[in-house]
Amino acid sequence: MRSFIEGIIATGRYKLEDMEMRIKRLYVTGDLTEQDMTELLAAAAEHAQDGNQIDVTAVLADLEHRVKALEDAARPEPQFVIWTPGYVTRRGETVQYDVDGDGVLELVRYDGGREQTALSPGKIAGWNVVDAAGNIIRPL
Repeated sequence: MRSFIEGIIATGRYKLEDMEMRIKRLYVTGDLTEQDMTELLAAAAEHAQDGNQIDVTAVLADLEHRVKALEDAARPEPQFVIWTPGYVTRRGETVQYDVDGDGVLELVRYDGGREQTALSPGKIAGWNVVDAAGNIIRPL
């Protein structure tokens, strides 16, 4: 059994932690002497290749977590609600709405005479397309 383990160790293609566990298991089961175990553990540590010691799954999980944190930090929080059917818009409130049906949300504000409206932007007078600062670009 020792020569088999020595052959694997000579390749250097193993994870040191796993190899140490196998050697110790062979010692406990009586397939290796204490001296064999000591020598094989030393040889395993000496011949282990650094590239094989990396837990790729853990590294990828860590990187994915870090990338997500960076993306979340870079993504600004939406300042304006996206208008959906049934949403009640208060006078002076700015919402996001696809005015021209091109799939791009514009900012629109209800400045009409009612305190609030559940009608979609543009259904009644008082809606304006605005910029992020609230300046009126044009009536809707």
